[in-house]
Amino acid sequence: MKKPLFLLIHPAALKDKCRSQRRRKSSVAQLNLLVIAAYARKYFEVRIIDENIENIDAEVHADLVGITIMTSTALRGYEIAALYRKRGIPVIMGGVHVFFLPDEAALHADSLVIGESEEIIEGIFKDFFHGELKKIYRAEQLHNLHDLPNPPLDLLKEGGYSFKNIMETARGCPHDCEYCSVSQFWGRKFRFRPVEEVIESIKSMPPGDILFIDDNIFGHPHRAKELFEKMIPLKRRWYGQGDIRVAHNPELLDLAARCGCKWIFVGFESTNPDNLKAMKKEKINVVGQYAESISLVQKKGINIFGSFIFGLDYDDTSVFDNTLRFCKENRLGGANFYILTPFPGTRLFKKMEEDGRILHKDWSRYDANHVVFKPALMTESQLMEGYINAYKKFYSLPSIAQRLSGKRTDFFEILALNLGRLLNRKYFEEGCRI
Repeated sequence: MKKPLFLLIHPAALKDKCRSQRRRKSSVAQLNLLVIAAYARKYFEVRIIDENIENIDAEVHADLVGITIMTSTALRGYEIAALYRKRGIPVIMGGVHVFFLPDEAALHADSLVIGESEEIIEGIFKDFFHGELKKIYRAEQLHNLHDLPNPPLDLLKEGGYSFKNIMETARGCPHDCEYCSVSQFWGRKFRFRPVEEVIESIKSMPPGDILFIDDNIFGHPHRAKELFEKMIPLKRRWYGQGDIRVAHNPELLDLAARCGCKWIFVGFESTNPDNLKAMKKEKINVVGQYAESISLVQKKGINIFGSFIFGLDYDDTSVFDNTLRFCKENRLGGANFYILTPFPGTRLFKKMEEDGRILHKDWSRYDANHVVFKPALMTESQLMEGYINAYKKFYSLPSIAQRLSGKRTDFFEILALNLGRLLNRKYFEEGCRI
C-alpha cells in the first residue's frame, strides 16, 4: 500500500528569494526538518523542499504539509501555507516564530507545534490518520536527547549544500543575552546527547566535513573533552560554534585540534566593553583578551570566523572602522556582520517596543540585514550604509591579502571562502536593499 506524502518545507527569506541571482547552493541544511522526517518515514513518503535552493511546487499532490518558520521567513511561510490549504491539504506549522507568536501563526495553519517536536510527534501522526488533528500541539517538557534518530541525509537535494553533514550534540544555553531567544526556546541548561550515540551517528555519516550546530560546543568543558577524545580516532574534519574562552583551556583546545576542529564560529558581537556589559556578555567576551585568545586558537591550526553586531546602543558611526581594524589586525579567516535585530520573544524586543523604538513589524525584514528599530547614536541610514560598506571592505582584495599574509593553516580554503564572498558582494547589497 502506497504511503501518504508528507511534504516538509523551509521557506526562503525575502532577501534570498527576490534577489536577481537565485542561489543554487545553500550553506547549511535544515536539521529540524530532517529530525521530523526521521520520525515520519515509518508512516509517510517524505519529501523536503528548501526554498532557498529550489522552487515550491504548489501543485504537487501531498497529504500533509509541514512548514518551519523563523521570524524572517514567517510571512513567506504563511503564503506557502495558503497555497496548500486552499486545496484542502492540512498544514502543520512550527519553529521559533510559532513558539513566540502562536496566536498570529494560528491564523495561517491547521495545526501548530509549539516547542520541540520529539515528545509529541507520534501523537500528531496518530491524530492525522484518525482525521483528528488538533489546533495546538504543545511540548510540555524538553527532550532528554537520548535515542534520537539519525537524520535521513538522503532526503536532501544532492549537491545543494556546502554542509550536508550536520550534527547536533546539545541544546540549551545557561546564558540569557537580551537579544537572543535560544535560552527561552531550548532552555537555560545544557542538555546533551549521549557521547556514544554522537560517535555512532558520526560513523554513519557519508565522507565530508561535519558541521556541529550546537550553540556552544565548548560550553561544558568536561563533556566537550569526553566527546573530543572519542572523536580523535574518527579522523573527521569539523566546524563548530563556541565562545572564545576555549583559548584559555589548553587541554580542551588541544583536544579540539587533535579531533579535527578546523573552524570555530565565535560571537564576539562587539569590541566595545560597554556594549558587552549591556548585553550581559562581559564575563564571556573580555575585550582585553580578544587578541591573545585569537592568537592561541590560531596557533593550534584552528581558524576563527568572527560574528559582530552593529547598531548596539553604544555604537556610533565609528563602530564600522573599529570593527574592521580589529578583524584585520587579528587576521580573522572570515566574519559575518549583522544589524542588531529585536526578535519577538526577546527582552530586547519588549524593551524597544515599550520605548517606541520598533519601526515596523514587517517580519520579512527581521533578518539581521535590515534596520527595523531606531538606533541610539546614529541614524537608520547611517547604520544600513555602514553595515553594507563594512561587508564590502572586509571582503575586498586588500583586506583579504592582509588577513591571509604569513603562514596560514588551510590557506586555500580561506582564500576560496573570501573570494566567494567578494564575488557575492553585489548580491549581498541587493538583498539588504530589497
